[in-house]
Amino acid sequence: MARNSLTNSNMIFGEYTVIASTNNLSVHMPERHAGIGWVSSILALALSAIALGIGAKMYLSGNDSEWLRSTVFGAFMLVNSLRILAYVPQMLTAAKDVNGASGISCSTWALFLVSHLTTIIYAIVCLKDFVTALIFSGNALACLAVITITFIKRRRYAACLVQRI
Repeated sequence: MARNSLTNSNMIFGEYTVIASTNNLSVHMPERHAGIGWVSSILALALSAIALGIGAKMYLSGNDSEWLRSTVFGAFMLVNSLRILAYVPQMLTAAKDVNGASGISCSTWALFLVSHLTTIIYAIVCLKDFVTALIFSGNALACLAVITITFIKRRRYAACLVQRI
């Protein structure tokens, strides 16, 4: 917790002067929990090392064109599978927020959701690739969860504000 003591402090904003006469003004600094971030980072690094090892083994076997395709496909699947874990901290932040999840941009998350949905359709219709469609379905569900949590938190916050009036 950071503390700052002010006595008769003048702050000038354009034409206006604000006089703050406050003793022991305290600012609460939010606690940062990085546990889930570290876990997912370590998991991503371990899986990347495994994927590179498999790719190197294929490369050394002499089948260059198949190695490149398999490595690119494996990296794509790995990164997009792990991305589901990256949504968890955002969900937790939105769920814990006491100001109606004001730091969450619903338009950004809606764009992510639409992007994942179009990727699912592309994977099924154009590529006939149901594994990719399944992975992006997980990403789409995670985006939908963030949007839903944010919507619920904002409705509750708005209801609390109305009750105060």
